Amino acid sequence: MAFCSFSKEYDENAYTLVENKFISKYLPSADGFAVKVYLYGLYLCKNSSEDYSLAAMAEVLSTSEEAVKQAFKFWEDYDLVQVLCNDPFAVSYLPVSASVGTPKRIRYEKYTDFNKELQRKMQKVGKFISYNASLKYMQFLEENDIQPQAFLLIAEYCIAKQGEKVSASYIFNKAKKYIKLGWTTYLQVERELNNCNANEKEVLALFNALNLTGNPDENDYSLYQKWLDSGFDSKAILTAAKRMKKGGITALALSIEELIEKGKFNATDVENYLTEREELTALTFRIGKKLGAKIGNPSAFTDEYTEKWREYGFEDESLLDIATYCLKTERSDFSSMNEILSQLFSQGIVSLDSVKDYLKSKNDCLKLFAKLREVCAITSKNAVGITMVETWRGWSFTDEMILEAGKRATGTANPIPYMNKILSDWKREGINRIESIPAPTISAKTSNANAAIIENINAKTDRERYYAIRREKAQSVADKFIEKANSNAEFKKISQSLSKMEISLAKAEVFTPEKLPALQEEKAGLIRARKAILTALGIEEWQLLPQYSCKQCSDTGFLPNGTVCKCYAPSEK
Repeated sequence: MAFCSFSKEYDENAYTLVENKFISKYLPSADGFAVKVYLYGLYLCKNSSEDYSLAAMAEVLSTSEEAVKQAFKFWEDYDLVQVLCNDPFAVSYLPVSASVGTPKRIRYEKYTDFNKELQRKMQKVGKFISYNASLKYMQFLEENDIQPQAFLLIAEYCIAKQGEKVSASYIFNKAKKYIKLGWTTYLQVERELNNCNANEKEVLALFNALNLTGNPDENDYSLYQKWLDSGFDSKAILTAAKRMKKGGITALALSIEELIEKGKFNATDVENYLTEREELTALTFRIGKKLGAKIGNPSAFTDEYTEKWREYGFEDESLLDIATYCLKTERSDFSSMNEILSQLFSQGIVSLDSVKDYLKSKNDCLKLFAKLREVCAITSKNAVGITMVETWRGWSFTDEMILEAGKRATGTANPIPYMNKILSDWKREGINRIESIPAPTISAKTSNANAAIIENINAKTDRERYYAIRREKAQSVADKFIEKANSNAEFKKISQSLSKMEISLAKAEVFTPEKLPALQEEKAGLIRARKAILTALGIEEWQLLPQYSCKQCSDTGFLPNGTVCKCYAPSEK
């Protein structure tokens, strides 16, 4: 492609070599060098070969290639030419009649002092502003409502930041941001730049704490100043940034808003609050794990539940124990757990001991309900059935009496309501001892049916007892090896450290993933040390675990798929 050529439209319209409109509209207000470049390029469109280059044109005009480029870009702003390619540089001339660019007459004398001062500032870093470049600066001031002295302050700031790499586009972009923010006077720009310079060291430290690349901009400095004006000191803001696990300035701003709401303004208060918040979040995850509940955003659960439970006075151990109880009773969500804790709080059951007593009573009911399910074939394990057991106990019936009622309900379609009828009759009749219970009156047909059911129950009981004995035997052997190993103080200490390590690993996985490799390496070291002690004691690692007789069902009587194992041998009972 030739360096200069006519566009298709220009050629078809058969214009004269220089259009009159160019001479009347654009030439009077344009720089003489720019006109010279335009006219010579026009000449080349008709009279040069494809080999004619930008360098050749610059040589003829006794100027630089960059100056020629700037002149053509000047005319491009007025839609008189189109720069087709920068490397190699190529220009297409457009018809003047189709141009929409409007030349502005600039009063050069108006900007004499401005140009001198801008030139002086640029020369400090070895930059020289050409006439064409100065036109761009003056054009910017003409088109934007900003004081020249305010623009010079911005230029000086940019020069200090960029040094010899500073460019007009960088200065223009910076000035446009200030104009957009409404900072157009000398005093406004000076105030904002002073804020930037005053807080530069602190904001850079903030970026480093957040692992952010790049340089802060005016918005970052303004936001930082806003936090200072809100009452924060610089140490408090930096402390909040260092505690951030992920996210940038936006995430930090949200954290600062939360701290303002909580009235935490100094570094100590911020550190204590965020530490407590981190502990609460970790506790939320642990409670969720106990409940078997999935937690997407822990903040919502922490705000609505965990923080309130702590304020009620419940200890972490109590909350985890209650979560386990909720899972057992099929109430495995935070809302259901909150109902239980609210009831306990209203009853004054808050301390660790009182919660343990409460849970002991509840767990005893669970055990009794489990026995009832075996005795009278209750198929469902639900909160209603467990509540009924609690009610019957509240009627002062012993576990033996409740189990007797369960036996009498065997074979009925709905054992729980039938048991409730039996027990309510006993309560009404004042029967409160098992010796006072009258013998059941049943028909021969019912008796035969019950006998078959009882036989099945007894067979099931024998089977469970058989496997329980085998499991107990295996566990007893393992317990002896564990006792021997724990007699070594170092082994016991390492075992405790490994137990705590699991909690540390879980917390690190959520909050500080960068610490995981070190913790995993520490864990591996503890495992090696533990194994060495076991070897010295003549104990194998597998001996610390129960070695069940049947490897397929682990002495439970049931395979993983739920089918009955074939290992049952009643003769061994």
